[in-house]
This record gives sequence, structure tokens and C-alpha cells, in this order.
Amino acid sequence: MTIAHYQQRFHLQDAHFTLIDHEDAMVATVFKITKPSGEELILKICSRPGDYLREVYFLTHLLGKVPIPRLIQLSPPDAILMECLPGHLIQPDNLTAPLCHTVGALLAHLHLDRAPGYGDLTKPAELSSDPRLPFAEKFREEFEECQDHLPKTLLTKIQRYYDEHIDLLLKTDGPCLIHRDFRPGNVFTQHGRIQGIIDWSSARGGFAEEDFVSLEQWGEEQAFLAGYATIRKVPHFQRVLPLLRLSKATGAIGFTVKQGTWQNKGAKLYQFHRHYLDDLLI
Repeated sequence: MTIAHYQQRFHLQDAHFTLIDHEDAMVATVFKITKPSGEELILKICSRPGDYLREVYFLTHLLGKVPIPRLIQLSPPDAILMECLPGHLIQPDNLTAPLCHTVGALLAHLHLDRAPGYGDLTKPAELSSDPRLPFAEKFREEFEECQDHLPKTLLTKIQRYYDEHIDLLLKTDGPCLIHRDFRPGNVFTQHGRIQGIIDWSSARGGFAEEDFVSLEQWGEEQAFLAGYATIRKVPHFQRVLPLLRLSKATGAIGFTVKQGTWQNKGAKLYQFHRHYLDDLLI
């Protein structure tokens, strides 16, 4: 749909729309809106109905619990108008020990919010008491997207590793609320203070370990874990991390192949996760 369509839906005909285009913005389309008054808003257009429902669920449920953008107006089934957070997304050169300590504590606060089961919280009747079931369903979907792309020898190794390690999930820390893409590129900061966490479309009821998959991106890992430990005990994520990263890598490769971006816009993401699989399963 055209910008004019959304301008009309939200009565923003006089506002200026600027596409926010970066390598991580591959699922949703996001615009910064500047009204004649100078007020700035964010419009997120979700390409999948489930993403829209989860984003709305978590931005509603977490209000006042952790810093998140404030919802302004909803237009089902795809468009969300929300507050434009001040500051900027955390970059590698912004990662100080105090900031990582604060972010770690923030993640722990999220994990204190217990979930009624594992899975998509917008579908309560489908939640499971077994963490393996929704994980397995997602893995099968990701694996199938790679079937006609990855070498058969690599696919066999992926499946074997998965089969040998899936039962590790029985001892994970959950069910609780998890973000599932908790990394610097989804956290806004200004003057060294956290302004908010964005992109909740992948969030679920899950196990806390899954939010440690991108731990290395935080740089000051010990400060991050120390901050987390001030709120709740750090889960034993190391034992399941290879399996979680294998699933994440398979999903990222499958997504870029399905979208046809693995050789252009998604090439960096594709290569990063392909190298991980090759190194893990050598």
C-alpha cells in the first residue's frame, strides 16, 4: 500500500513520512513521521498478522513494567502508530560497562514476568507446558525453508545435532516473557540512559536462556550478567546456547533465502549465520 493510504488511515495527510531503512529492518516497514508541529511518531507496518498481534500484545502488557514505546493508535491488521523514542539505537562504540549493567538488569525484569506456558501468548489455547514443542515447531519451519538451499550433508548435520540436544530444553528457565531478539540494535539510549526496547513482534512465552543468544553483541558481557544478577539468578544458558544459536542461524538463513535477499540486502546476516553453522558442525 502507498504512504497516502496510511496518511489517510491515521489522519496524517499533512505529516512527512521518512522510511527508516537499515539492514535489520527486513520483516516490517517502519516510517518516522514528522507532524507540522514538529512532533515525531513511528509507524510500523507489519507484513504478517501474527507479528502485528504480538507487537500490540507486548507493548500493551509491558507498559509501566519495562521501558517501551507508548502506543498511539492501532489500525488492524497491520499498522501500529507509536511514540518515537528519544535518542538512538545502541551502537558498538556506545557500549560501556555501566550501560550494559543497566541493560542486563532490564532483561532480568522482563524475565520476572512469568508466562502461562510456552509459545505465542496471543494464542493462549495453544500454549504448551513442554518447552520443546513450540521450539520444535519453529525449528521445523526454519529447517524446511533451507531444504532446497543448503547442502544435504550440512542439513543432515543440523538435524542430527538438533535431535541429540533438544532434550536440554527440559531443564531451561521458564516459562517467562522473552524478547527473542534482545540485542543493542533493539534498545534506544540517550545520554547514557535507556529510553526503551523496540521490536516485540517475535516475543513469546519461553525460557530465559533464549534471550542470551546475542550476549556477545553486548561487548561488556560480565557487566551485563552482573546487572542481570542484581534482579534474578542468571540461568545456565551456556549448556543450551549452541542449540539455540543453531536454530537462530537456520532461521536467519531460511528467512533470507525465502525473501530472496541472501545475496544482497540480507547477505551480511546470511554469511554470519552460515559461518556459524559451518564452524559448529565441522
